[in-house]
Amino acid sequence: MTSRSLRIAADSVCDLPAELRDALDVHIIPTYVNIGGESIADDGQQLDRARFYRKLPKMESQPTTAAPSPGDAASFYRGILAAGADEIISIHVAETLSATLNAMRLGAEAVDRDRITLVDSRQLTFGMGMQVWVAAELAQKGADRDSILAAIERVCRHIKVYAIIDSMEYLRRSGRVNTLAASLGSMLRIKPIIAVDSGEVSSIGRLRTWKRAEQRLRDLIHEQTPLDRLAVLHVANRVGAEKFLTSIQDIAPSDTLVIETTPTIGTHIGPGSIGVATLNRNWRQ
Repeated sequence: MTSRSLRIAADSVCDLPAELRDALDVHIIPTYVNIGGESIADDGQQLDRARFYRKLPKMESQPTTAAPSPGDAASFYRGILAAGADEIISIHVAETLSATLNAMRLGAEAVDRDRITLVDSRQLTFGMGMQVWVAAELAQKGADRDSILAAIERVCRHIKVYAIIDSMEYLRRSGRVNTLAASLGSMLRIKPIIAVDSGEVSSIGRLRTWKRAEQRLRDLIHEQTPLDRLAVLHVANRVGAEKFLTSIQDIAPSDTLVIETTPTIGTHIGPGSIGVATLNRNWRQ
């Protein structure tokens, strides 16, 4: 138990596995995926990930994604406080990439802004999840708000998130790249590698084959050693993710996770893609 009953909250983009969420008592508010006019909570229950990714290539129109509403946020925070929390640290997807943090801010102001501290993770998927994981561990040990916020900032500075995009079609459909660039990429079978850092997504490589892209990804991971924590991410490609993990067993921590990315992110990236979230050991210094 924590002193003053401090609780950690986050949105579902963090991709924190259910077993960690339950063990660390993390409260998760879902983002939404809009399919054919229906808005579905991306909570792992209303929107089944495996089923969604099977259907995604055949969907006539590209799904869109949405933040929780300020009303959702207010109800979420009221529930945590009503359950006995004295204060909340709420960690969210990069504000430069999503409206989620602003919605959570409005919800917090409607409830009790003095008891709710909002954090911009400046990350996506498990780059955010690493911050949530560390914060929740410290909260369970009784760390105070300022200590946890300082740890989150250190973690954020030592996180890297990289991904190999299997097909540029989904980025094209979502409007993230123009049609010509996507068509050329598909024709040449180029596999882009993207990085997420400080709230920005950038292309850091364009490889001609998947094999070369994987080797570049391995090189990037080696540059981040020694690793404190690692997650191998995938979009409907667990076999590929596990095979990739086997290829880096010499540097992978024993508790490395294999995580299927939330549809809120995966709808823009598409099935087949894999990635990693790394946390360098120096964050503890």
